[in-house]
Parts: sequence; structure tokens; C-alpha cells
Amino acid sequence: MPVLALDFDGVLCDSARETGITGWKAAATIWGDMAGALPPPSLLEAYCRARPVIETGYEAIAMVRLLRDGEDPEELRETFPRRIPAVIGRSGMDAGGLKRLYGAVRDRWLREDPQEWLALSPLYPGVRAVLNGFPSGTEGYIVTTKQERFAARLLAYHGVRFDAARIFGLDRGMTKEAVVRRLMARHPGAPVHLVEDRLATLKRFLAQPELAAVRLHLACWGYNTPAERREAMGLKIHLLAALSLPEILQ
Repeated sequence: MPVLALDFDGVLCDSARETGITGWKAAATIWGDMAGALPPPSLLEAYCRARPVIETGYEAIAMVRLLRDGEDPEELRETFPRRIPAVIGRSGMDAGGLKRLYGAVRDRWLREDPQEWLALSPLYPGVRAVLNGFPSGTEGYIVTTKQERFAARLLAYHGVRFDAARIFGLDRGMTKEAVVRRLMARHPGAPVHLVEDRLATLKRFLAQPELAAVRLHLACWGYNTPAERREAMGLKIHLLAALSLPEILQ
């Protein structure tokens, strides 16, 4: 009985524009030079180019701040992770405070204009059919750094039937490695497949011997770069061109 663990943003859902706009709306409550309901189109385009280096949604606040300061999105692909602590310091909050702010801004947007918020995060082609057509005996889960209520709402909006209890999100305070270890314990002896679009996450799995049995797949349609795909090939990580259960589970 195979176990399939799917990331959400960048694997199931293209949320780049929504996360960037939410980051801008949250940043506007902190910094006066970022007023306005929407970021400038050029900044949002730059955000989408730099999006592959963001791991957790609240980091969008730091990203749009740096882009507003004039930072080059291509350079941020290389430097952003080590720049985050300085931007958090500038905000006057800690990371937990920014996470709460980011979630509260999303909640308000979803409450005030749900259609706009939901429409900004389309599913990738074929995802709905895959999630609604799991073969008998396959145990499917979503393992994401998104807060669970947002993932569940988006799936329902797009007509996906998925048990909310099988969504492991930011709310649980667990790393993806910890979630997968829990799934391995829940399904002893079952082959476990992880589909993820961030190479850095997959490399963390490779570094942990107790997760060596997990079969790793990089979603090439997600938030990663050609250089990362080449590196993944060198690491013997399976490259996926589309979400195909027969290809993943073979």
C-alpha cells in the first residue's frame, strides 16, 4: 500500500501571485513606503521570479521588502535565505509574529473578497483529476508549509475532495521530515513517495539516513530553476514533468 506525500504550493497549486500580494499587504502594515492594496506590477513580476527560494509563506514579507528596496530578484535567489533575519529585525517583530500577521492578512482578504483570493491560486493542470482519482490502496497526504485552513479552502474551491485530516500544514509546528517520519510509522513497511518542488527540502531528506527509504521526486513545473533540476539529476532524485500517479508509484 504506497504512501504519497504531496507538497502544496508549487506542486498542486500555483500560488506565487497570491503569496506575493499577501506579503505586500502584510508589509504595508509595517512600513509606510509600501502603501497601496497591490504591489506595483513590476515588483510582483520580480517576486514571481525570486519565488523559488521562499520556503514558508511569511517569508514573502521579507522578499517584497527587499524588492521594494531595489534588490535584484536574480541575486535574491542566491542570497535571500541569509537576508531574512535582518529583515525580520527591521520589522520590529520576530518570525512568529510575522507568521501570525501573514495568516491574519490572508484571513481578512479571504473574508472580505473570497472570490479574488481563491482565484489567484489556480491548481496546476491535471491536479484535480489526480487528487479525485487516487487508486484504491494508495494513501495520499498533503505535507505543506501553508496553514492547513488555506490549503483546505483552496482544494474545496477547485472541486477537490480531500480529507482535511490528511493535510499536515504549518499549524502543526512540524518539519516535513518529521511529518514523513510519522507517516512511515503509521504505515510500516509501505513505500513512501514525496513530491516536492524545492530542491533544498529534498536535500534535507537525503542528509538523514533514517529517511533513506523515502522515494524523492522533484516537480519540475514548480518553484525551482534549471540549475536545481540539473543538480537533482546528479543526486539521483527523480524529475517529474507532470503529476502522474503511474509514474510516481511505479
